[in-house]
Amino acid sequence: MEDNKNIDIEEDKHIDNDIDTSKVWNTCCSHSSVNFIKYITTVSMSVIVLIFCIVMIYSNPQNDNSIYFSLLSSIISIYIPNPTLDTDTNEK
Repeated sequence: MEDNKNIDIEEDKHIDNDIDTSKVWNTCCSHSSVNFIKYITTVSMSVIVLIFCIVMIYSNPQNDNSIYFSLLSSIISIYIPNPTLDTDTNEK
């Protein structure tokens, strides 16, 4: 016995995003994509904050540095991937 199921496939179904990824920003010396500029800006700001926190912890070891340790751990946690259980590699 066959089950007849009707499946509607909609072609050309796109999700409209507010950000157009095909845009290119022209700066004084390059033509870069919007996503690349945003990525570089995010990484740069993260590195600046990390360096600031490390310098402040090192320069004031006797003071309460909990805010700097919190900033360090939150920024580092952004770049560390979430742990996953990969059960396919154990089964053979």
